[in-house]
Amino acid sequence: MLSTAAIVAQAQAMSPVADPTPGLFVRNLDLLVSSLNEEARLSERGVAACNGMLALAERKRIEVSHWCATEPEIVRQPVDRPVFLTGLPRSGTTYFQYLFDREPSFRMMRTWEGESPCPPPAVDSASAARRQAQCAEQHRQRRQNDGGAHDSFHLSDPDGPQECVMIMDQTFGNAGHYWTFRVPSYFDRVLDTIDLTACYAHHKRVLKTLQWQAPPSRWALKWPCHLLALDEIRQVFPDAAMVVTHRDPVAVLASNCSYATFLRGMFSDEVDRAELGRQMKDLVSRHIRALVDFDANRADGVTIAHVDYQQVVADPEAAMVDVYRSLDLELTPAVRQSIANWRAENPPGKRGIHRYDLSDYGLNIDEVAEEFAFYTERFDLADKLRA
Repeated sequence: MLSTAAIVAQAQAMSPVADPTPGLFVRNLDLLVSSLNEEARLSERGVAACNGMLALAERKRIEVSHWCATEPEIVRQPVDRPVFLTGLPRSGTTYFQYLFDREPSFRMMRTWEGESPCPPPAVDSASAARRQAQCAEQHRQRRQNDGGAHDSFHLSDPDGPQECVMIMDQTFGNAGHYWTFRVPSYFDRVLDTIDLTACYAHHKRVLKTLQWQAPPSRWALKWPCHLLALDEIRQVFPDAAMVVTHRDPVAVLASNCSYATFLRGMFSDEVDRAELGRQMKDLVSRHIRALVDFDANRADGVTIAHVDYQQVVADPEAAMVDVYRSLDLELTPAVRQSIANWRAENPPGKRGIHRYDLSDYGLNIDEVAEEFAFYTERFDLADKLRA
């Protein structure tokens, strides 16, 4: 069994600094721990791995809180005009993020920074180099152990751009835990009970910590679950712009089911595919409905660039031209060439091929397509080929 008190105590023992804000987000952690104990069907190895993962997230939160408390100028910094890269989960957000990373005027969180954000990278370059090397070694060992299986699902490199899940983990307000664990009650509570505005206020503190004493840059921040908190993001980042990727929800759902099966299998020996299919359909539905509701009712005055998955894959430069125009940026020849070079170096299938089929999860393609027709029609996806 997992214990909130034990996780917090382990995190504090791991941290080189004391927690200046004890109890911060502990209620969120309680909700997650309760759901994990009661619903997740964790194996013995899963309990141990989950305990370490949550303690590490709490340690990161403690260290970020420490830096913000001891260096008040950190929290006084602005985070100007960030761009949130989001979209349905498994709709090409990561691929698009890597393309966007070719733009030198933007700052993205690197994987090693997400795994170990403190001390702020610009403050202690020697520590930053050690953490970067440690992350590279961990990734090497993971690829050796799983034969590169995870790479076929999700593109990730130690020096590459990383999604905001590593920040939101610190708040225990991470809806994405639903992929990794069978935690339906926790997923509901993230959306209905947890104060996501407070979670994104901490998200902003993490960004300020990472940029402390570094040259100013505009942040580009990627995570599909940002779709579930667009109102909260606007409260915390009032000048934020959005880039939203779109894909046929049938393909999105099938890919989510496959990925969740892989992730949950690392922590549990009991993965019911039919049940998982229903749960992932709910997860995808919540993302779709949040986006449609925001787009229909509260998107006035917000810069939103919409990107079609098919175009990103087939003609990424054209997709980037449209996004740059929406953000009032110039797609320079140098960036165009950098995009072309990255694509040439990372052809489809280089890191494995992810195959999936909705029927493996008790779901019918036609029924799913009909259920989400309101989304495909709103964003003019009805005639797109499924991929």
